[in-house]
Amino acid sequence: MHTIVSLFKWVLGLHQLAWFVAGAVSFAAITYFYKKLKEVGRFNKGSYTFVVLSSLTVAFTILWTYDSYLENEVRAANMGILIFGGLAVVFAIIAHRLAPKKKVSKVTTEHK
Repeated sequence: MHTIVSLFKWVLGLHQLAWFVAGAVSFAAITYFYKKLKEVGRFNKGSYTFVVLSSLTVAFTILWTYDSYLENEVRAANMGILIFGGLAVVFAIIAHRLAPKKKVSKVTTEHK
């Protein structure tokens, strides 16, 4: 019985719950961006790879900061935001650059 109770506490502990929620939010963001890129017509394997990397790095940044504050390591939390958050922004910029441009139909108008 003790094993079941300790397993239940582990599963529903705040620390593990935060990691579980971050994983679920990351999956939801990745799925959303996949559908949105397909819908808009800007899907590309290269850009989608960097979208996934950016989403996962944002989740890791949040979790790094959360864990560092729990351990009372304020400097580590701030450096995590700076390093990993910056990396997530770089990944997002690369994803935007790799996405194919929408084809704009040129309408020629003649002015008389």
